[in-house]
Amino acid sequence: MEWTNLSDQYLLIIMVSILLVILLSCQFYWANKSATDSTLDIAEECAMGTKETQEDAAGAAETAWGTLAVMADGMGKGRTGKMAAQVTVETCIELFTTYDVTSKVEYFFTKAFNLSNKKILEYLQGNKGGAVAAAVLVSKGNLYYAAVGDIKIAVFRCRELIAVNDGHTMQTAAAKGFSQGRLNIEQALAIRQKKKRSNYIGRDGFKNVEMGTDGIKLVHGDIIVVMNQGLYNCLSWVELEDQLASSSPSKKIAERIIEKFNKKTVQEKENASLFVLKYTRR
Repeated sequence: MEWTNLSDQYLLIIMVSILLVILLSCQFYWANKSATDSTLDIAEECAMGTKETQEDAAGAAETAWGTLAVMADGMGKGRTGKMAAQVTVETCIELFTTYDVTSKVEYFFTKAFNLSNKKILEYLQGNKGGAVAAAVLVSKGNLYYAAVGDIKIAVFRCRELIAVNDGHTMQTAAAKGFSQGRLNIEQALAIRQKKKRSNYIGRDGFKNVEMGTDGIKLVHGDIIVVMNQGLYNCLSWVELEDQLASSSPSKKIAERIIEKFNKKTVQEKENASLFVLKYTRR
């Protein structure tokens, strides 16, 4: 076709521009549809074991770009452990609510835990203490996570609870050392017997945050579970799955799990902390 005048050419440019705007708008809509068409029902519960103090801390925040839930389990004498746990949770949430982190998830998790480590060391002034922690971020239908220490993150799907992180325990450290040839079988077995955490926040030379930054695509009905060692050492995986199979809201599920924990008779029972996050599509 031959355009007869300049006005026809301008008209073509305008029409093409409008079409591009429509196409980009549609792309943006479908890219963000999973976020607007989904809900995340969150519940947090805790319980005292045989310990005299509760050193766990937890918190959650929701922004336009996603939802963050953070759990920390403190350790140390007096209020040292509680302080370390609170500092970690507050630092993570403060950074998360400051700016959109979804385009740089790994940077966010690394900065949040390193800054928490710095603040705790400044408070401790050479004394012993610290915290293990885990954070889960749900954004646009994807699950991202970071963990330091022995807090467990799992997803309940199709009536099965699946762990998504390994954890920093002496058991995992021994298995890794043996598989890499750094430890022989006797050394690995000896390390497995130690009831210590192989990594925690609040130590010089802190590093090795376990992260899942590729994103786990969530499906309707998935339940994300974040729990400390005190809980999963007391209740079996099957006992947890029985409670998670309920169609009840997250709050009711979390309450029933803690109720089961409280009824368990164990000579040395650690404190329990739990997050239940139920993902649904509208």
